[in-house]
Amino acid sequence: QAQKAPSCRREPGRQGPKAEALAAAALAADFRGRRRSRGGDGDLHGLDLTASQQAAPCGVASGMSIKKRIRPGKIEASPDAPAIVVHFTTEITYLAEDGEPDYVEKVPDSRELPLADELQGLRSEDIPVLAQKVVERCRYIPATKVRHVEQVLTKLAAVHSGCLVAPSPARSGAPSRSNGSNGWYAPSSQASNWRLVDVLPWANLDKIDDYVEALYEDSMDAKADGAQKLLRLSTEVRQLEDIAQHPTLLGVLSRELRENAKRSHQLAVSVCGIFLCLAHFSQFHPVLSSHQCADVTVRIVEYETRRREMLKKELKLQQGQMVARGSSVSADERRKLDQEEGKYRILFERQDPAVEFAVVKQRLGHFLLVLLVRGAAEDLLLITLGLLHLLSRVQQSKDQFIQNSDAMSRLAELVGHQHIDVSLTALRICYNLCFDERGRNILATQTSLLAKLSPACQQSSTRKVALKVLYQLSTGASLRSTVAKSAPDCIPLALHAAVKSRDHRPELEGMALCINFAADEACAMVLVKAEGFHKAALRGIHGADPLMLKVLRHAAAHPPVRRRLLGVMRAGEGEEDSWLHEVVRVAGASANRPEVLVEAIGVLAAFDSSNSEVPWLTLCEGGLLEVLHRLLMVGFSDDDVQLECIMLVGTLALDSECVPLLATSKVPRLLADLLAEKEDDADFISQLLFAVRCLLLQEETREVVLRDTDLVDQVLEMLRSSMGRALDAAEQVVHSAADDVLDAAVAADSSGDSELARDIKAYRFEAHNFEWCHRQQHNERHVERLEAPLAVSVSAHNSREHRGHGGGGFDGYSSHRHRSR
Repeated sequence: QAQKAPSCRREPGRQGPKAEALAAAALAADFRGRRRSRGGDGDLHGLDLTASQQAAPCGVASGMSIKKRIRPGKIEASPDAPAIVVHFTTEITYLAEDGEPDYVEKVPDSRELPLADELQGLRSEDIPVLAQKVVERCRYIPATKVRHVEQVLTKLAAVHSGCLVAPSPARSGAPSRSNGSNGWYAPSSQASNWRLVDVLPWANLDKIDDYVEALYEDSMDAKADGAQKLLRLSTEVRQLEDIAQHPTLLGVLSRELRENAKRSHQLAVSVCGIFLCLAHFSQFHPVLSSHQCADVTVRIVEYETRRREMLKKELKLQQGQMVARGSSVSADERRKLDQEEGKYRILFERQDPAVEFAVVKQRLGHFLLVLLVRGAAEDLLLITLGLLHLLSRVQQSKDQFIQNSDAMSRLAELVGHQHIDVSLTALRICYNLCFDERGRNILATQTSLLAKLSPACQQSSTRKVALKVLYQLSTGASLRSTVAKSAPDCIPLALHAAVKSRDHRPELEGMALCINFAADEACAMVLVKAEGFHKAALRGIHGADPLMLKVLRHAAAHPPVRRRLLGVMRAGEGEEDSWLHEVVRVAGASANRPEVLVEAIGVLAAFDSSNSEVPWLTLCEGGLLEVLHRLLMVGFSDDDVQLECIMLVGTLALDSECVPLLATSKVPRLLADLLAEKEDDADFISQLLFAVRCLLLQEETREVVLRDTDLVDQVLEMLRSSMGRALDAAEQVVHSAADDVLDAAVAADSSGDSELARDIKAYRFEAHNFEWCHRQQHNERHVERLEAPLAVSVSAHNSREHRGHGGGGFDGYSSHRHRSR
């Protein structure tokens, strides 16, 4: 991306905006030329660093006091000359007679510092000295901008002295992103400072037609020489537009690369270099596409990949032969194969889905995976990872990646790479692959990714992406136990990331990880034992944090973890089990926050009556029953909250100390209303029936249920309504729980002669003999249908006989009809 044009006036002699943008972007172009060290001490000669005085504005008295202040601005390289452009703003404050500011004028300005003589023969080790001298002699540059001036001088030396001056390894340990390209660039720490003329021959733009004519020669040497001179011209960014607009140049280069790349390695490298220089700028992409430059380059990559595989096979064969002779492969033979690395760079200039699908279709991902597996130089490795990161978003390419086990293992190893950009890019690829279930399983079980994630979570530059990868791995229930076995150190790191924040707010990535880990028994045990869990839990409870309450709820759901959790939370508290009382207080004060209510009540419901460490009696006396009474009222709270409350009622009903308080409360009477209201919710009804059964097991609550409620009658009516029809799995669970309620009700009646006991026995007889009872009912209804007309006829005859005693003529007729019937 081109740097912004300075806001001040344009200096005389500068070019237009288009040329400025191209030249500014070229200052960071990714062409890696080499130069030989030359003499030159880097002294400054004749720099004009003085500033002109500003005149008073119109309307301001000339006798007023003036106070000037220089505010430094942007420091950049000049796009058309070997110079540094320093931007600054002059603030002129005009003071009134009393000394107060009356008017402030801000005048933007810039100064250009010519450095043509200083850049001649400049060596990389001389750049810090030159930057310090520039800062000392220019009053518009603060002393804190020495490092920035060094970077600007490095860019100037790369462009105007015909070379790329590589920064010293001690001063730049990490690779940088090229400003003129979207591709990855990592300067090699072993590159020598060679001059560009030692790598490529001298060339002149006026003779470009002669160089194009050389490509038509029969000799490969002449073709290669012409291509090298064209490459030399391409290194000058001002000449790229002329090269792209040449009528035949790109077409000839594309044809020569397609036809003669196998015949001349030097020709292929030169042509690919020309394409690379043009590809840095998006305005040249249509021209490259129209001449199929990308397609022919991919074919060269495919050819070189196959050739590399053949060389590897030959090398293994030669090694075997040498070992058989008692020798080994020499260093020179290995060096010849290593020199094949890093010849081509196919870069994505824009993250365009159409381009990505086209690249996938050309099988570029296959070649990139080969480069990734075999190992490469650091700069080529970074480019390969950058392209694979873009391709990992495409499903077809992702499947290809997952099927390559060697590439997955290599990717996991690169997560622990010492180079920060390599490690970060590898993590991002793993993050994309973890959205696929197969990718998660392979990365967690068949690679060393889990072992590399622990150090990555501790580094500030990779911590956020590493936590996201770990979260994706923890979404699989089967992979959480793998994390507990293979990388238990990641679990405390997730807790540390969740609670360590400046504003005392939990970090979402860390909290999400803790919630997933708490859902697994092995991970929950490690999480509870982690240092700082007690403080994090107390802070979450006091702050009514639903995420931390969910962690406690999941951890308390595992019986082996439950006792450890109570011991950890009790440690360090002044009052025993005060944290449980705080949970009750939070539930009572969060009536308008259902997300907090469901977690707070869920923490209490996760414990059972067998835990003697839980003070159920003191909790009930402290307001727990009042909270349950309010939340169990129909329509007062959400279904999830009421479900957790019913689970807690079942737990309290099994505690002998809490039974008297529960019997005197209004909680048992509210269950009948909920049973009638939620009859269509199978999960809710099954849990409610279990709580009713627990109430029937205790004498005090049993009397309340049987005397003051109609819960048993509702259960009978519910069972009769579903008698004789097929039940699904959820309805079968409800029927099983209802039968348990009836068993508890029958067991409570010692005599067995009560009306409720007789109704239950009648229902069970009918349920076990449903077909016979159904047949009997059918027969009875059939008999009733046959007897009904006869009863009507007899009744009518009797009435007529009674009326016929007054006239004799009707007696014989009536008797005759009766006999005929």
